[in-house]
Order: sequence, then C-alpha cells, then structure tokens
Amino acid sequence: MSATSSHIDTDHPLLGRVGLWLKALRFAGVLLLGTVLLPVVPLLGQRSKHLVNWWLGRMLNALHIRLDIDGTPPSGAALVVSNHCSWLDILVLGRVFNTAFVSKAEIGGWPLVGSFARAGGTVFIHRGSGKTGETSAQIRANLDAGRSVLFFPEGTTTSDPNPRHFHARLFAAAIDGDHPVLPVSLRYCDATTPPGMHHALAPWVNEAALWPHFRDLFKLREMHAEIRICALLDPRGYDRRSLAEASRNAVAHRQAVAASRPRAVIQPASAE
Repeated sequence: MSATSSHIDTDHPLLGRVGLWLKALRFAGVLLLGTVLLPVVPLLGQRSKHLVNWWLGRMLNALHIRLDIDGTPPSGAALVVSNHCSWLDILVLGRVFNTAFVSKAEIGGWPLVGSFARAGGTVFIHRGSGKTGETSAQIRANLDAGRSVLFFPEGTTTSDPNPRHFHARLFAAAIDGDHPVLPVSLRYCDATTPPGMHHALAPWVNEAALWPHFRDLFKLREMHAEIRICALLDPRGYDRRSLAEASRNAVAHRQAVAASRPRAVIQPASAE
C-alpha cells in the first residue's frame, strides 16, 4: 500500500467508533489549550520552551504516539540533525530535544501552524541569493545563546528510514560557532512493521494532502516513534561537506543496527 494512500491497511489495529470519539475529544482539548496558551508564550522569554515542551507531550499522548528513546539528549546546545519522514517529526523531536527548528518560510504563513512555529522559536528559511548565510547566522545565534537547533539535512520527507544525501550548507553554523552536531535516527513502527521500514501510514511524502494523511493516522490505536541518539560530533577538523557526510553515516549506521536486531517488546517512554 502506498504511504500516501487514504485507504487504511486493516493489518494495523484501528480504533472503534467510541475510541475515535474519545480520541477526537482529547485531541481537540489539547489543541484548544495550545491556542489559549499561544499568546502567553512570547511573554515567558527563555522559559517558554518548557511550556511548549509540556504541550507537545500532551499532543503526542492525544495522538497515541509513544516514544521509545535510546540514548540521552545532551545537556548543552547542539545542532541536531535527523532523517525526515513526516510532520509528526516536529512533535516527536521537539518533545525529546526541546529545540528550535529550521523550517521553510512558507510554514510561517500557515493558519495556526505558523503561529505555533513562531512561538517555538522556529528559524525560517527564506529562498533567494544570500539567504542561506542569514539562516546559518540565526542558527548560530540560537546555539550561542544555549538553545539547540534541529534541522532535516535531507531537505524533504522520505518513506525510507535510511537517510538520503545530507545537504551541507547549514552545517556551517556548527563549524563557525564550534558547536557539536548530534545525529539522530527516527523511525515509526508498530508490531506489524517490518525491520528497517517505517510504519506504512507514517510517511508524508510527495506533497501529499495533509488531511487524508492525518485522518488515517488518527484512526490508529497506537504508533511508536523510535528515537536513536548518536554520539556527538565535534566539528573541529571537518568542513561542511565532511561533517554532513559523517552525520548521515551515523544516522544510517543506527538505522542499520536497529534493523538487524530481533524485534523486541517495546517499552515506550512517556510523552507526559
């Protein structure tokens, strides 16, 4: 089945009608809470990231996304890079790492979503000559201030957990500011998902419509997000291209190791 299809594979456990109504009520409540809190976020300054992180945990619980984390996030600021599968990545990785994100500027204009992105300190990429340098400077400013920043070097969402080529330009922020890079591998699964693959309904790729994708995911009883935290990379001795390749290799290695292990019973970390 195509990952962008609106038809649900019945092999995946689905919620019944009552379960769907209860899930919808909880999700609506969390979304309404976020809307109410949104004006407060800018007033909290640096403390706002804790409120955003708390709300992300509630949102993941409302969506029945369970976190399975291998490794410990660093205590200091780092440039976090990950493979990219879906809009879900923002909720999952934002919850785990409490970072600012790098996103295309168009997201800032989306109703409600853009407001949440700005409240979370998102760095927006504006297309055009010389704009990459400006984005890199904004990333470094966040890192210098002690706030980790996360971006997706593939530049697009993909249906394969094994990462594609990592674009190198924004790695300059880590090199210029002497900040470590943290590669992270991300995979979505349930008990039916073959090793080395994403859950069939997780990828949001090829400019698929958002609503059918969200609707199908919402019907699932549960899905797990596996977050594998790699070792920090010291940027000294790297240029942008070699640092990007080292990061991609680290993510690919963690995905390969995870895929080679026998399937174990998942003990998820709480999203609370």
